[in-house]
Amino acid sequence: MAADSKGLLIAMLMISTWTAYAAKYRVIPKSTAVLLGGTITMKCAYDELTPADTVVWLGPPNFKLIATGKAVNPRFQRYAITGDHSKGEFNLAIREARLRDEGNYKCSTFGVDEAEGLAELTVVEPVPAPPDIDGGDGPVIHGHSILLSCVSYGGHPLPRLEWYNGTRLVQSIRPSEQWQMEDMVAKLSIRRVSRWENGVNYTCKADQGFPDLVKPVASSRVLDIQYPPEVFIPRPSIFVKEGDLANLTCLVDGNPTSTVTWRKLDHHHSLAGAERGNHLILHKVSRYDAGVYQCTADNGIPPVDVGTVTLKVRYPPWIDPSMKQTITVQYDNDGFSLDCLAEGNPKPHIRWRRKNTNLYWDNPLRFNRVDYGVEGTYECVATNEGFPEVSKETKIDVIGLPHLLGQDLAEVLTVQSGGTARLGCRIVADPLPGRISWIWRSKQGIENTLHDGLNGISINDKITEQEMSSALTVKHVDIGRAGTYICQASNIFGPVKRNIQLEVEESRTSLFIIIIATTASALALMATMAFGCVLKKRRVTRKQRKPTAVHGVSASRPMPPVPKYIHATSTIDSGVEDLELHELDRALKPHPPSRGRDDKEWKPCPLDVTSAILHSRTSTSGWRGQHPAFDYV
Repeated sequence: MAADSKGLLIAMLMISTWTAYAAKYRVIPKSTAVLLGGTITMKCAYDELTPADTVVWLGPPNFKLIATGKAVNPRFQRYAITGDHSKGEFNLAIREARLRDEGNYKCSTFGVDEAEGLAELTVVEPVPAPPDIDGGDGPVIHGHSILLSCVSYGGHPLPRLEWYNGTRLVQSIRPSEQWQMEDMVAKLSIRRVSRWENGVNYTCKADQGFPDLVKPVASSRVLDIQYPPEVFIPRPSIFVKEGDLANLTCLVDGNPTSTVTWRKLDHHHSLAGAERGNHLILHKVSRYDAGVYQCTADNGIPPVDVGTVTLKVRYPPWIDPSMKQTITVQYDNDGFSLDCLAEGNPKPHIRWRRKNTNLYWDNPLRFNRVDYGVEGTYECVATNEGFPEVSKETKIDVIGLPHLLGQDLAEVLTVQSGGTARLGCRIVADPLPGRISWIWRSKQGIENTLHDGLNGISINDKITEQEMSSALTVKHVDIGRAGTYICQASNIFGPVKRNIQLEVEESRTSLFIIIIATTASALALMATMAFGCVLKKRRVTRKQRKPTAVHGVSASRPMPPVPKYIHATSTIDSGVEDLELHELDRALKPHPPSRGRDDKEWKPCPLDVTSAILHSRTSTSGWRGQHPAFDYV
């Protein structure tokens, strides 16, 4: 030790003496590290060295003299000075580095700054094993705290311990100068752990700080945090077509793994599907499978959690089969309605359609007033998106009192004399009447039942499923056939009838003939009365003269035969009387009295012409009244 101190003193004296002639560093020694047992070279070079200059290497411990120039202290046998000395290179090479080689080294010569040539050599002994972690090796209930301890054994220099949460640095501990232990310990406390710490990788890394020589070593601990289940429903509502497969999914987050059970709300029977953990599989779903399904997750850590999935099954419209096929409605009923009940998903659009037509009504089917026109077959039609329409037939059967069609037709029928009258009745009813009968009421109020084939009358009846019609034809109509014609019918609900007034007009030709005949009759009557007056007058005159009777000849003359104009001829068709005024049937023509015998003047016989004409009309009217219009049995 005394010799080393003496050498260092001599070197210092020499450096001080030749300071004025100092060399300059070309390569300054730098701090470096060497792996234990490895070889390291610390470089040092000068410019402007003279032959008299001496380069020395000093080192640990306490800057011992290691070499002077090319000469190495025999005590440092693993050391050597290398380099081209002629170029001022004096490098210190150390082989089989040992821990005692670690320390500060200085390369110096006369006249250089001692601080510039100072360099530190670190001998690295790798950590023999990754650090050990204590704590957190079992399950921890959420809400509790965890203390993790990281211990690194051996190694030189002692490593720096770092805690990482995943890749995020959460704690770093460096060894201090006062650290005298061979082990390095780092503790990490985690308070009130939650589900988010479950599965987190906490890593403790031991880093000696020389990555080129030795890589850091690390150990990890994955936390096992137990927490209650939490249910997540990826598809809260599922639409499935009837007959397809439905997969209901219930995702659960929990530790440990939860047991999942399924049930259908408001349903107490076992499920038809297959439970496969988080999934409920329903094969060939039907509309009755629709509803709310609940999954329950339980892993032993309270509380349990539940979730619901709504299954909606799309299916075609379905009409309630309880709707009657035939519905009987009373005729003339007010406020009739018929509701069609139909289901489907989506909700169907329900309408009513009369069969074999394009007439539609909203549901329910309503009629303010029921008549026989309402009767028929109606279809309830239900449609929804994605499916064909469905329909169900219902027949509306209207029953009740017979109803006469054509009430708006004229109730008065006018026909010219000699023409044909056609009268008709159409009746709808359910049930149909047995028949339609015809009654004729004359002007005098006498009623008679009419029959087919009598006196120019024909009756033609037609019957269909719900309608009955009767056509009455009267040929060769005359005044006597005028009156009221009544068609009537009845069923179990009551009778119905219709009155048709038949008016007969005389034709112009017939009227003209009647006027002529009436006038001729009046004139004939006047002529007859005048002739009677003349005869009477002559008889009176002869009695006054008392004429002598001729032998064998009666004084009185027989009455002449009735002239033809007295016999009235009538025609049924026309109702005209023909009178002949100028013919006498085997009657003697009266001789006018002699003017010479009788000087008396002729006096007119009084004649009431008006009375005669009225008498003629009365007789004609009486004939018309006696004309038989029909022959009834």
